[in-house]
Amino acid sequence: MELNTGTKELLFFIVENWKLLLFFNLIFFLYFYYTQTFDYFEKRNVKFMKPVIFFGNSLSRITGKRSFIEFHLDVYNYFKGNRYGGYFEGRRPVLYVLHPDLIKSVTISDADHFIDRSTIKTKEPRYLSRSLLALKGMEWKAVRSLITPTFSSSRLKNMFPLVQHCSDQWVGLLSRFDNTQIELKEMTGHFTLEVTGVCAFGISTDALKDENAEFYKVAEKFNYMSIQKRIFFFFILLFMPSMFRYINISFMNYDATKKLVKILQNTKAERMTAESKRSDFLQLLVDVAIKEKEELENASESSKRYLDNDTLDAQALLFLLAGFETTSTLLSFVFHTMAVRPDIQDKLRAHIEEITKGQELTYDLLSQLDYLDAVIQETLRMYPPLGRIDRTCTKPYTLPGTSLHLKVGDVVAVPVYGIHMDPDIYPDPKKFIPERFMKEEKKGRPSHLFLAFGAGPRNCIGIRFAMIVAKTAIVTLMRNFKFSSGPKTENPVKFHRNSMLLKPESGIWVHVEKI
Repeated sequence: MELNTGTKELLFFIVENWKLLLFFNLIFFLYFYYTQTFDYFEKRNVKFMKPVIFFGNSLSRITGKRSFIEFHLDVYNYFKGNRYGGYFEGRRPVLYVLHPDLIKSVTISDADHFIDRSTIKTKEPRYLSRSLLALKGMEWKAVRSLITPTFSSSRLKNMFPLVQHCSDQWVGLLSRFDNTQIELKEMTGHFTLEVTGVCAFGISTDALKDENAEFYKVAEKFNYMSIQKRIFFFFILLFMPSMFRYINISFMNYDATKKLVKILQNTKAERMTAESKRSDFLQLLVDVAIKEKEELENASESSKRYLDNDTLDAQALLFLLAGFETTSTLLSFVFHTMAVRPDIQDKLRAHIEEITKGQELTYDLLSQLDYLDAVIQETLRMYPPLGRIDRTCTKPYTLPGTSLHLKVGDVVAVPVYGIHMDPDIYPDPKKFIPERFMKEEKKGRPSHLFLAFGAGPRNCIGIRFAMIVAKTAIVTLMRNFKFSSGPKTENPVKFHRNSMLLKPESGIWVHVEKI
């Protein structure tokens, strides 16, 4: 059958211009793929931020124009007055919930619908992917229930003398810098690494004896990410997120975490064969793992083992790094506040003396220091470790009081920093006012509107340990040193624009003087 003239011309055009046609088809496909979700919130009648192809609403964050924590304050203020709002991470829609009732529903009341955190699955080593932060569903529940007794009051009380000993050592280190300026983030990092190493693993890191201790140098690099890796990470996240499962990449620095895990594994191996037992975190983990293994061996039915070697290593590494980084940041901002607010410093020191009456600090005395507790919570309000918390919908759900339906896999975010800096919740939010967390004022505010440690069943498991460490360190240092502003002291502190965790951009400098 002979083709007519028009058909011949069309075929000739295709043959002659196939490269151009392929190019335009590719452009169309890319445009369609990266914008096909952009009507997600519009269809559901949800107010949303207008996205940009490829980047969604994350361009200013990716380019480092705003710090992670301040970026999510901007998002919160954009949606303020609405119960929720729509945001795009690349092409992925994320629902931000702002109303207190919805925050409570997602994190507490209906937490069984949002039991998983939003995480990225990669081919990273198993000891990085098996931590409580990354585990999901029944695995998370099982591991959490096995570990929770480790943080009981009696066990924390047994650890208190070790915390106090490390605090006293810290006084010795800081005494070398009497009447000089110090960079707090580094100094507090030395303390929190040593106290975590000793209390959790029975390992002395020498961080309070040697400013250049090797253990500290390794640990401080755990979340370092080169510019090249950061660009590559964001490129995959925005353009080919499904490729992550085939790539060995992690938010954490692989070389640093590998060295730390090796140290922890060697210590764990010693505990497995040692006749005498310690009362630290690692020993408790090892005991639980051994008990679980023995019970499974004696069970008539085959059951899954949850605390295998990689999972145990993952919890140990998480405890070490979380205790080291977040607590050091908290202490840095506490002492910075003491330096720039001498009235708060004087009031706190007087409160400590009034309660302790010059006696040696004890575990039981810590619970009586209500003003100190308020100072810590107000610090965490103004300087939370993370700007937002995420949850993934695991069962179909309808937001209470709305017609908005969520399906399995939908991501919900709570803008922590936005809530903490909302003047309708915390009047005059930029001002440091510890009294917000005392007596009637604290009682009149829902607890789920303070989110420094998260909320609900997936909150931070180490809250109580972190508070004991922080309180002990603050009391010990306030009894021995006076903090004041110096030439390098910034107020307010500028936040690092490339870090997911809250970090100062240029350090936190104060003048320290022995009393």
